[in-house]
Amino acid sequence: MFQDICSTNAEPIGRTFNVDLSGGTRPGKIGDWSDVLYDNYFPLDVAADRGFRSGILERVDIGGIRACTLKCDPMVTERRQAHVRRDTKDFYVVEMPQLTPLALRQRGRDILLQPGDFSIVNGAEAYTYAQHEPNVVRTLRIPCKALLNRLPSVDDWLAKICTSRSPVVALFLDFVQSYWRHANALSPNLQETMEQHLLDLLVMALIGADDGGNESSIRTAHRQRALRAIERDFANPDLEPSNIAVSVGVSDRYLQKIFSDRDETVSAVIRARRILEAKRLLVNRHQRKQSVTQIAFSVGFSDSAYFSRVFRQETGVSPVHYQGEDPT
Repeated sequence: MFQDICSTNAEPIGRTFNVDLSGGTRPGKIGDWSDVLYDNYFPLDVAADRGFRSGILERVDIGGIRACTLKCDPMVTERRQAHVRRDTKDFYVVEMPQLTPLALRQRGRDILLQPGDFSIVNGAEAYTYAQHEPNVVRTLRIPCKALLNRLPSVDDWLAKICTSRSPVVALFLDFVQSYWRHANALSPNLQETMEQHLLDLLVMALIGADDGGNESSIRTAHRQRALRAIERDFANPDLEPSNIAVSVGVSDRYLQKIFSDRDETVSAVIRARRILEAKRLLVNRHQRKQSVTQIAFSVGFSDSAYFSRVFRQETGVSPVHYQGEDPT
């Protein structure tokens, strides 16, 4: 049985969705639970064995952030590339298991996330979520643009474990718990302020979870500024690593060293950002009535033949035949 309840409990839950498969006069179906996840997150596939009996989703929407608590039996959800191609909105999802571990897979990374820790996945790409025991999981669904504006390199942290042993991670998780309990009772102006604080703390937690000391923090800050400059100007065909170094306020050589620590070059990161944008545009180019050449120019390539060559090297197919990528 499926119930959608507008809560009036002391805890300010905006809405509660309850799917009960245990029996009764109107037993629910796993498809009902799939619909709940589809409507509250985005399109995805849901698989559950015969042991799945119930699922409850409690939701609070504050500004652009959707905070949910899932209380459900074992299940596996998969966000496939086919879902991504059909979707028009992109979100990150912060996953925070409360009782038992959950498994995440994205970009070839496989992790087992323990209660008390958190990780993040990008709904604009394929990923898999699996919980093999009944669990309570808190999540935050955040518009991609809102987070990318603060942390252009956020995808570096996809499907990585942010442990509460880090003080800044623990601070973020504590704030989330309080945010869930009180945000809905705040005035609209305070809600907007709290939303910004939450995003700022999330960025601090992601960076802090990967902090290797003062020098590492300095380099991380420089890298973030460089990535923001790339995000802002990647469509400019005249963008060069030297321009980025000037924007960040460091020497070209030092900037290259910062990126080489992650086996990257600045030029490769610029090129990858352009290719990523080209992929997004190519999937719907017929609806947009854009040619491959127009897309190449719009993402910062000044030579369409060079764009086609680089695109094939990166994806294995030509831009003309690109249809998106399914996970392997």
